[in-house]
Amino acid sequence: MKVLIACEFSGIVRDAFAKKGHDAWSCDLLPTEIPGNHIQGDVCDILDDGWDMMIAHPPCTYLANSGVRWLHERPERWEKLKEAADFFRTLLNAPIERICIENPIPHKYAIYLIGRKYDQIIQP
Repeated sequence: MKVLIACEFSGIVRDAFAKKGHDAWSCDLLPTEIPGNHIQGDVCDILDDGWDMMIAHPPCTYLANSGVRWLHERPERWEKLKEAADFFRTLLNAPIERICIENPIPHKYAIYLIGRKYDQIIQP
């Protein structure tokens, strides 16, 4: 299976899938910490490249419920929230059959902008 690990520079998840025999690639704006199949750049540029599965770890700074209070104390964060929700939606709507997006519980504004709630919660 051709697997994309989006927003990962560590290479840990990528290498775990590679060890199971998958053609796994990580992609991030940062260079990889562990040499291997890594695309340094904007993941949006490669979403149409025939992936069978994507596991994404987009930044949660402006989406997570834990930071919602800052929206009211720092109004400039509302635009960052909109950008983060747009990016999340881009990943969610990518032309990839199997998609998993990992993020903390979002606040109500993020859910509204993304257009849906999460499918499942896993408590470690």
